[in-house]
Amino acid sequence: MESFVQFPLDPTKLTSLSDANWGPQDQSVPKETDEPIELDLFKSRSIAGYVIWLAGPVDWVSKRQTYTARSSAQAEIGAVDECTKTILQIIHILEDLNIYDNYHDGPVTIFNDNSACVQWSHNMTTKGLRYIQMRENAVRESVQNRTIEVQHVGGKKNPSDIFTKEDRDVTHFQECRDALCSTPPVKPSSSVNPTDLPLLELRSKGGAVCQAVRPGPTVTMEP
Repeated sequence: MESFVQFPLDPTKLTSLSDANWGPQDQSVPKETDEPIELDLFKSRSIAGYVIWLAGPVDWVSKRQTYTARSSAQAEIGAVDECTKTILQIIHILEDLNIYDNYHDGPVTIFNDNSACVQWSHNMTTKGLRYIQMRENAVRESVQNRTIEVQHVGGKKNPSDIFTKEDRDVTHFQECRDALCSTPPVKPSSSVNPTDLPLLELRSKGGAVCQAVRPGPTVTMEP
């Protein structure tokens, strides 16, 4: 989290983060004395998650994918695809209300921690990914028409990681949890300069301080 939130998140602009856990979520190691357990096929499907941010979380999802991903890249592309569809819905609502220009003047950024997924969204792919379903090409189309922009973020610095897997690392869980805390939203204004907004400090249990641009007074949160 520390390096992720070092760059500003403008509270007046749409931003999103997506992630997926490839394969089963149960990370337990069976004992030799345990009886073998037969797993249903669907339990090998990945869990995808995302969070869409606008002065705080406005939409988030954690759900099992409807197909078995053949690679981590395919699982991540599926997560970005679901996130893209929700972003498009939000954009259409804001456009119908004639207020979208108050919230964005360019592509909506989706941060993802899988480099192959990020490269794929920009049409820099390999023949090994040709098996991915054609419906996910909608992500590429949204990138090419500048509706969204997919960027890379480190896996351990991605708050949406909390939606995708069993997390036994207490510190990591608390950092993801604290990063998703937010202050009440403010009315967007074209005259607002994001660099003039106060900072919200997110402090992990280990003492590391993460800073992000947020409206309101400076706050220190300790789990």
